[in-house]
Amino acid sequence: MVTGNIPRRGLFAMALFASLAGFLRLAKAKKRRFSNMTEFRELVVAALKRQPGVESAVVDPSDSAKINTKIGDTDVTSDVTNIFGYLNAYPDEDAEAAIDRFVRALTDAHLAKASEDNLVAVLRTLQYVDQLKSPGMELLYEPLVGELAILYMADLPDSLSPVAPKDFPDRTLSDLRGIALNNVKKWLPKIVSDGQLGIVYLYYVDGNTMLSTSLVLLDEFWLSIKSEFPGDVLFALPRRDQLFVFDASNPQAQSAARQMIDVTFKDGFNLLSDKIFERRNGKLLAQV
Repeated sequence: MVTGNIPRRGLFAMALFASLAGFLRLAKAKKRRFSNMTEFRELVVAALKRQPGVESAVVDPSDSAKINTKIGDTDVTSDVTNIFGYLNAYPDEDAEAAIDRFVRALTDAHLAKASEDNLVAVLRTLQYVDQLKSPGMELLYEPLVGELAILYMADLPDSLSPVAPKDFPDRTLSDLRGIALNNVKKWLPKIVSDGQLGIVYLYYVDGNTMLSTSLVLLDEFWLSIKSEFPGDVLFALPRRDQLFVFDASNPQAQSAARQMIDVTFKDGFNLLSDKIFERRNGKLLAQV
């Protein structure tokens, strides 16, 4: 084999990158299912117009990924980038069913009610929270570490919907944090793990994948994986529906985490953070 001037570490990195890419793209098609965003958006607009509670749905002329929708008496702008990327990355998914879930989620988020029974804590970036805010809308959230924030949301059948302090007028933030985390804990029996690469474990919540990154908030989760990770760990949250954990004592953990993030960001959907985080002595830290 001719290697030229590539050092041994470079060969390892190349092999690792290829493995990570394969790990993340087992179901990825060689060709995109939908050739362009504009064509796909028309399918979503048609589905929105069939949805009860939707008064109108029109394309945004300034952005091929956005749709301006009137739900009841509320004007809503939705973005189809994530679902477009997801269906192109996972061609075995039922596209019609996925689009129906998307439009139901959009309407549920504006018609359904938040309660203590469906309140959960999810991780988002502070930038995401700022973008989500609108005039007169106050979100229930708190900074966590680095660019991450805990955003409190209502866990609806087809979506997660932001909540406001006024939705829980008789509760303190501390009260709501406890309620939300207890609701996340109910999903601990549904955790799925995959450690086929050895250097990294993937964790997600089967049946409610958007709670996967919330696992980092639970001491019970870290205790449950102590046999695999008895010491400090690095973890990556490149997507909202996956958690990657690395043994911090492994000299390759840092580069593997960076490669995992880079591969995930190439897919471009459900993105959360391109940063690497640590859990050291039981505390969550952000790498600078």
